[in-house]
Amino acid sequence: MMKILMLVCDGMADRPIEDFGGKTPLEVSMKENMDAIASRGICGIMDPIAPGVRVGSDTTHLALLGYDPYMYYTGRGPFEALGAGLEVRKGDVAFRVNFATVDEDMVVKDRRAGRINKGTADLAQAVNEISLPGVDFVFKESTGHRGALVFRGDHLSSKVSDSDPHEIGKKIMEVKPLDGSRDATRTADLANEFIRKSHEVLKRHRVNEERRAKGLKPANMLLLRGCGVAMDIPYFEEKYGITGSCMTTTGLIKGIARSVGLELVETPEGYRDRVMTAQKVLEEKDFLLLNIKEPDEAAHDMNPERKIELIEAIDEALAPLVDFVEENYMVLLSDHTTSSSYGDHTGDPVPIIIAGPEVRVDDIKTFDERKAAKGGLGRIRGRDIMQIMLDLLNKSEKFGA
Repeated sequence: MMKILMLVCDGMADRPIEDFGGKTPLEVSMKENMDAIASRGICGIMDPIAPGVRVGSDTTHLALLGYDPYMYYTGRGPFEALGAGLEVRKGDVAFRVNFATVDEDMVVKDRRAGRINKGTADLAQAVNEISLPGVDFVFKESTGHRGALVFRGDHLSSKVSDSDPHEIGKKIMEVKPLDGSRDATRTADLANEFIRKSHEVLKRHRVNEERRAKGLKPANMLLLRGCGVAMDIPYFEEKYGITGSCMTTTGLIKGIARSVGLELVETPEGYRDRVMTAQKVLEEKDFLLLNIKEPDEAAHDMNPERKIELIEAIDEALAPLVDFVEENYMVLLSDHTTSSSYGDHTGDPVPIIIAGPEVRVDDIKTFDERKAAKGGLGRIRGRDIMQIMLDLLNKSEKFGA
């Protein structure tokens, strides 16, 4: 059976940049292998959800895997928790969490606690020793300054606000119910009590005492945001009848993969090693989602020059995949546009290639936002991709007689 590699270069698509003569980083980049794959496939542009809708990587990846985000997405929290390795059951309420630094007046001085990367496991262990009335909870550190919080019990709701003000120099916010229900009020009260109690534990913890002694910012506050309720999501193999895996360095995407039953594969650091590992995985699996996060990070840092370097480094590693698409299928795309001038996601469509043995190859020889828009695939939605791939594998169900 032919295999499917879905390669998502996270945030690779961009808007035109004045300093580049009105071109995007993808248009400026030297990308011999991406262009070669484009010449062997059919190109187009894709709206991750719908035209003009600014999306997160979570909602986009659900759509790319064929799951309706409006049905299965209630907030980022459950996916962050799954990505951090926590067990999340249907009905659990979960938050994304940042270790942060606040002063005595509860004003946020650093939303990432100096980008703390050591000692968070000890801090999390101490936080888990506090108690809350009438609810079970678990807090776990993730990568760097990130973490996840899960509440489990009766009468909980995801309809609560963030405590994270999302800006330095502002006080942390009180978590409030968003719909006035008793369950939302109870959940907000529990979250606020958790924040107060965890702050008392964290500000006295030896890890933070040591950080202060070294002139580092203490991780003395947990900022909660992205609350969501866990739902039952059909597993990928049950939905499509094919086996699948995921390679990613990002906790959020790991959480998406776990939620749909994709097997997580350890992801090497180097791009060439990732491609080699991907090919080995596909000797056993039918489908692999490979997410490469770094272009998105460069755009968030408003560093288009770095984005070009990363695109070219990724392209260099793709050489083996030019032959791969002679016998297998590959989807190459950006999951969303991340503007290097704006520093965040935008609602612009993204370029996409579908290459493989029985694809109706078009005339596009260069892969970028404007060239792809002239391709034979036209303009599609993220949720269309898996249906197209199933049809190419001759595994789609017939509609009608």
